[in-house]
Amino acid sequence: MSNIASDIENRPKELWSLPNYGCLPERGFQIDLKGTIGEFLAHDIFDLDGTQPIESKVMGLSKKLFNGLPVIGVNPSEEAIEFYKARGDQFQMVNVVVCCYGFEERDGQLYGLPYHISLRAAQKGGKPSSVGVEWIKNMDLEKVLDGSPHYMGFNPFTNAFGLYATGPVLLNKDLCSDVVGFVYNMYFLASDYEKKDVNDPGMCTSLLGDNKSALGDYRKFRFSRYFKPFTDIKPVKIWGCDSPIELFLLQAMNSLSLQPKIQMNIFSDGTTFPSLQSMWENGKRTKALSKMISEADFYFEEQRVAIFCDSVAHHSSDEAIAKDNAIDQKLEKIGIRSIRISGPDIVASPLECATRIRDFIEK
Repeated sequence: MSNIASDIENRPKELWSLPNYGCLPERGFQIDLKGTIGEFLAHDIFDLDGTQPIESKVMGLSKKLFNGLPVIGVNPSEEAIEFYKARGDQFQMVNVVVCCYGFEERDGQLYGLPYHISLRAAQKGGKPSSVGVEWIKNMDLEKVLDGSPHYMGFNPFTNAFGLYATGPVLLNKDLCSDVVGFVYNMYFLASDYEKKDVNDPGMCTSLLGDNKSALGDYRKFRFSRYFKPFTDIKPVKIWGCDSPIELFLLQAMNSLSLQPKIQMNIFSDGTTFPSLQSMWENGKRTKALSKMISEADFYFEEQRVAIFCDSVAHHSSDEAIAKDNAIDQKLEKIGIRSIRISGPDIVASPLECATRIRDFIEK
């Protein structure tokens, strides 16, 4: 962890020539989560605000009704505050942080393109901090995102981040736009919630339908990722690129108007899903992962081409090479072509690697 804004190591110099690489656009932009990660995960993250998780007991205290059913707002009701106070809850402030690799204009609107989504707990003295019920009572939780809060020098691949700030983002010559951690949402995790009493987001459960098995998998995921108390300030990854070489190649591909899906799960029956959430939305269970051939770093759906970024550390041994070859052969059998780009090649020239991918796709 660092309180000094930090850049990602081994950043290729040729990427600095890309538009808005060393600076943010002068005009305002929106972060396109739904278009990048899909409807299910976008709804899931959108629901993470106010005090969490939402318990039936808390909902039952609400005096506001819609179609005869209780509804709650972002700010807990007076009754909910008293409930939390009697139970003795403390609350961890958790930020949903999004990093973008580029920007794109569509119909006159500018959009930021996400490459990583993670959760980071507010910290004090290098440890997760908590606030009491009185703090929650006196804070307007509907306005916690006012001022566009962000982290400067947020490196999603390490436990390094810079200052937490609000207002305009001021990048210096040593930082790029991809290390601005935009706080997309914020919630306050209750310490003593009852797991059996937790409700699921209506938008997501409606997409799951009557698939109880998929719903069970989804609930386990939410508890393990969103609602597990932080014991340290290490961020929790929700979605996105796993390494700097993937980010560098993604940025180079984008400069050639190549926009693949990020982190695609490919299965032996030929189906592909870019996230666990998209699997659940389509009726698949997490147990189906046992039939997964591989998780491609990038995937072009129309052309059925899988891209793998092979680091020296994990893909150089004879055993690793044999495993990679076996994966490539399995993909070929289901009609998917694969191309592997080495980490050193990407660091040396991501634009040249992106050109190789474009030529490979166009064959």
